[in-house]
Amino acid sequence: MRVYKPIVLGVLVLALVGAGWLARGLFSGGQPGAGKSMAAMAGLGGPPSVMVATVEDSALQPPKRYVGHVEAIQDAEIFAQVAGTIKQVHFKEGAMVNQGDLLYTIDPDRYEAKVELNQATLAQAKASLVASQANLESVQAQLGYSDSYLKRLKSAGARSVVQADVDKALSAVRQYTAAKQEAKAKVEQLKSFIKQSEANLQLARIDLGYTQVRSPIAGRIGKAEVTAGDYVSPGNVMLARVVQVDPVRVRFSMSDRDYLDLLKISKRDGLAAIQAKLQLANGDSFQGDGALDFVGNRMNLSTGTIVLRLRYANAGGELVPNSYVKVFVQTPDTRRGLTLPQEAVMTDQKGEYVYVIAKGDVAQKRYVTLGDSVEGKRIVTSGVSQGEKVVVQGLQKVRPGQPVKVADTSAAGEGRRS
Repeated sequence: MRVYKPIVLGVLVLALVGAGWLARGLFSGGQPGAGKSMAAMAGLGGPPSVMVATVEDSALQPPKRYVGHVEAIQDAEIFAQVAGTIKQVHFKEGAMVNQGDLLYTIDPDRYEAKVELNQATLAQAKASLVASQANLESVQAQLGYSDSYLKRLKSAGARSVVQADVDKALSAVRQYTAAKQEAKAKVEQLKSFIKQSEANLQLARIDLGYTQVRSPIAGRIGKAEVTAGDYVSPGNVMLARVVQVDPVRVRFSMSDRDYLDLLKISKRDGLAAIQAKLQLANGDSFQGDGALDFVGNRMNLSTGTIVLRLRYANAGGELVPNSYVKVFVQTPDTRRGLTLPQEAVMTDQKGEYVYVIAKGDVAQKRYVTLGDSVEGKRIVTSGVSQGEKVVVQGLQKVRPGQPVKVADTSAAGEGRRS
C-alpha cells in the first residue's frame, strides 16, 4: 500500500493545478481573449439574432369555413339495352369521352336479320294494300252501275219492266254492297297491319342501334367491366361508368344562423358580394370562383342546417367527384382584431405559442389562442397585446428568458416576404 501513496499525491496535485488554470480562464479580466475562448468553447457566442414582427390591430374579413363534398353533375352507369355477345371495346380505360362516343359493339347479326325480316313484312303488307284498294274501287264501280240500273227499272212503267229483271238488279246491288263492305274492311285491316309492321321495323332498328353502345354524356370513363366475348343482357351487369368532371358541383351544409346572415347580406349587397373559395385536400387553394347553383328549401330538423351547392369550372380536374374540400365563404362585413404572422407560431404539448420580445430584448415564451387564417396571418384572441413584437425568424436559436439581438423591423418584413 505504501508504494501507491506517491502516485495518489501526484494525481491530486495535477488536479488542483488544472482547476486553478480553469478558474483563471473564467475570471481573468486582464487576459484579453482568455474569457472569450472559453465562452466560445462553451457555445456561448453572444445573444442570437432574430427578426420580429408587430402584433397589429387589423380590419379582418375572416371567412366562414365549411366541409364541402364534390359531386358530379352527371354520373352515368352504362348498361346493355339488348342481349348479345360483346364484339369489340372501343375506349381506353380512364380516358375522356364525348357524348355519343362509341364504347362497345354488341354482335349485330341477329338484329340486322330482324330489321330485314320486318322490312320484307312491311313491303308485302303495302303490296297487299294496293291490291285491296284496287279491288275496293272495282267493287264500288260495279255497285254504282248496279244501283243505277235498279233505279232505272223502278222508274220505268210496270208494263215495260219484267219483274225478273228487277229482282236480278236488286240482287246485284245487294251482292256488290256486301262485297264493298268486305273490301273496305280488308283495306282497313291492311292499313292497321302496315302501322304495326312499321312499328315493328322501328323497334328492330332501335334494337340494332343498341348494339352500338354509346356514351350518354361527356366525362371521364372508368374501367371496362366487360370485354370482347362476354355475353351481356339488359340490366345484368354494368358495362362502364362515365362521370362528368367539368363542371362539377360542391355541396355543403350551412347552419341556420349563418344562412340567415348570408341571406341578409345578399339582399343588401347582392349575391356578387359573396365569394366562395375552396381549399383542396393537400392545402392548395383552388383557382376559380363558384356560382350558387342550388339552395335547399328546408332546414334539416336534426342538424339545423340547410344544403347549398356551388358550381365550378374544373378544366384542370383538381376537383375530383366524391372528394372533400374546405369551403370558405367571404362576405363584405368586416370586424377588427389582432393578427400576427403565421410563421411566428410554434406548437408543443401544451399548445400554440410565440416568443414575445420583453423588456431588455429578452425572449418570453407566451401561449396564445388563435382563430382563423386571414391572408397569411393568424387572428389571435388571447396571449399577446397590440404593438408587442414577436419573433418570426431565428426561432430555432431562441430559448425562453434568453436575451436576443433584434434585427431591424423592416428587414424582418422583407425576410417574411422572401
